[in-house]
Amino acid sequence: MAISSRKALLLAVSCFAFRFFGIGSPLMAQNCDCGPLSQSPQLTPTIYAALKGPQSDVAVDCFMWQTFIYLNWPALPGSPGQPDPKGQFGGSAPVVWETFKSYDQVFLPGGGAPPPWGNQATSKALPAALQAKVAKGNVRFLKQTSKVSTDLPKSVVQKLSSDTQVGGGMLVDQAGQTVFYEMLMNQDEFNYITDPQLKLYNADQQYAVAKSQYINLPSGQTQYGSTGAIEVKAAWKVLTSSEINAKPCRFHTAQAVVSGGSAVITVGLVGLHVMQRPAGFYQGFWATFQQVDNCPVFGGSSSGSYSFNNPNCTTCQVNTQTTPPVPTQVQQEVVVPTDVASINRCAQQAIQKANPNSPWQFYQLVNVQWPNSPVKTQQNGQQVPLATGSPNLTKLMNPVLETFLQSKSLSCLGCHQNASAAPSAANANPSFATSYSFLFGHAGPSPSSAAQKN
Repeated sequence: MAISSRKALLLAVSCFAFRFFGIGSPLMAQNCDCGPLSQSPQLTPTIYAALKGPQSDVAVDCFMWQTFIYLNWPALPGSPGQPDPKGQFGGSAPVVWETFKSYDQVFLPGGGAPPPWGNQATSKALPAALQAKVAKGNVRFLKQTSKVSTDLPKSVVQKLSSDTQVGGGMLVDQAGQTVFYEMLMNQDEFNYITDPQLKLYNADQQYAVAKSQYINLPSGQTQYGSTGAIEVKAAWKVLTSSEINAKPCRFHTAQAVVSGGSAVITVGLVGLHVMQRPAGFYQGFWATFQQVDNCPVFGGSSSGSYSFNNPNCTTCQVNTQTTPPVPTQVQQEVVVPTDVASINRCAQQAIQKANPNSPWQFYQLVNVQWPNSPVKTQQNGQQVPLATGSPNLTKLMNPVLETFLQSKSLSCLGCHQNASAAPSAANANPSFATSYSFLFGHAGPSPSSAAQKN
């Protein structure tokens, strides 16, 4: 009797360990080449605040694949930003990052305090019947047709357009549909921005802090949270009926309503930028992922079916802006390195083995930019441009997030080192740095200060 009870207890413990710690899960049994002492990605809702083992490209690639798994794990209902430990990777529920705060839920008109983390402000632009669904994250409200929102102050948009041209042009898929974009932040970043001593959601207060102190997003575990700041930029395409009904579906899908519309449509994720600030890496890790059917790679095979390329069109101009419904002929000019491709295959095979219907088997990491020599930027009145920390590469772009810039030698850090504070009553064109984040530029001044300025 005692022996049977002991066996039952051991069985229960082993099941608990498998369920919550991933013991025996495919990504643990099939170790990816992540370098010495580095942690291979696991098919569990796990995220790390610090890099394990010696720093190297493969170690950082595996680190960001683990972050990708965590961010795309089904979210725990009622707990925005938290994974559901009982969820299945590839399930239909909204994923963790989809329950983050959108930038326009943090930086409100008039520089007012945003709602607490668990609450979402409703949008008057939506029909009443959809407001509650959008607030809960069950339906996405997609307004942007460019990676950089045009509701940034005019001076900021002009600077971005002149420096990097990321603010212009719409991407159109082969069905003639416009691609939509989102920008969101995790709770660590939200907690930092809404710190009562900082109030960085207000342009006037933001300018005062940047001038007298410095703006420095949290890295690793801090008083603001356990992981460090994370920002996500997503690209969605409207799916056709054949794409929706494919078995298995090759896209992570969401229900959405687009600006100016009222009908709920099905969209598929085609691109995902992830910026995470692990402990000690003040310039952050900048990873970009994409759906594998987006477009052919320059110099590679162009046969097959693509969302953003027609292989039979020999006269189509590549990576050139078009007007809907004329499709954009996209070609990927950043080649996925062989070591990244190897880690992609390892992760994709394990995902497919664990769940043959999971859409995440059809996503890949393009690359990660990270600082070889991180620089701690905490000088009072820190000006742009910020140090880039000797990044591992100088060019990194996603074909559906920076489609029209791929011929240029640009990168995440090369652009974001110029991110500066929002215009305020005190300074219409400030040059104080905002920790590599352009989201701060969305902050508005207090109504009283704006009136004084006018």
